[in-house]
Amino acid sequence: MKKNDILITYLSNAGFMLTDGNTKILIDGIHTEQALNFSPIPEKIMNKIINGEEEFSNIDFLIFTHVHKDHCDLKKLCEVQNQETKIILPELDENNKIYMKDDLDLLPNPISYLNSGYGEVTVIEAGNIKIKAARTYHDGIKYHNTVNHFSYLISVADQQILFMGDAESGNSNITDWLRNETIDTVCINFTEISQKKGRTFISDVVNPQLAISCHIPLQQHDKFHYRERAMENVSKYSSSLPKVYVCLETMETIKI
Repeated sequence: MKKNDILITYLSNAGFMLTDGNTKILIDGIHTEQALNFSPIPEKIMNKIINGEEEFSNIDFLIFTHVHKDHCDLKKLCEVQNQETKIILPELDENNKIYMKDDLDLLPNPISYLNSGYGEVTVIEAGNIKIKAARTYHDGIKYHNTVNHFSYLISVADQQILFMGDAESGNSNITDWLRNETIDTVCINFTEISQKKGRTFISDVVNPQLAISCHIPLQQHDKFHYRERAMENVSKYSSSLPKVYVCLETMETIKI
């Protein structure tokens, strides 16, 4: 890597690794089950993450937007070998605790649990990295009061990268948070590009140089042709969007 390069590596679904050559952050980077039609992180890559091997050695942060099985596998998180890795996780709800049962005590310690309210921003700083975490609504009204969901704005090397997770884009709580931020790159679910509210959020609220479209199944799980639809929508709405990179394959790397 050249100095000031930032690399974003796609893992699967909404999972990414972000690095500037000094610090490594995994976002929603530990999940092993296929949820609906969305893909888990392939086993070979998951094992490297858990054991800290090759490009996944010396991970500084594991951060999670929420605890759904296509974003965070709590039981797999118990297997992480690097005890120096800092873990940031939304506060566990009763369903999470019931799922873990006797394994709850096996979670790595310590974990920084996020429990701030809407409209509050938690700031975590480590060396050259600043992570801003804000509670956001999970997309879909049925999840609003049942899922602890946080989105992350990560500042590194004079760039700000927004990781949405499954956040609802049209909600005032996220637009109020981001309106005064300068955002260079946003990682956002591919379905937002097909919706007017999502495109308006990208162009008017975030206004990034680059939008990274994710949460798209790998080929073997794509029985509803989401991959094709994702590409078609980027082409269809390109005039109202910034540059869009569509994540289709595990371990794709984007340099920003």
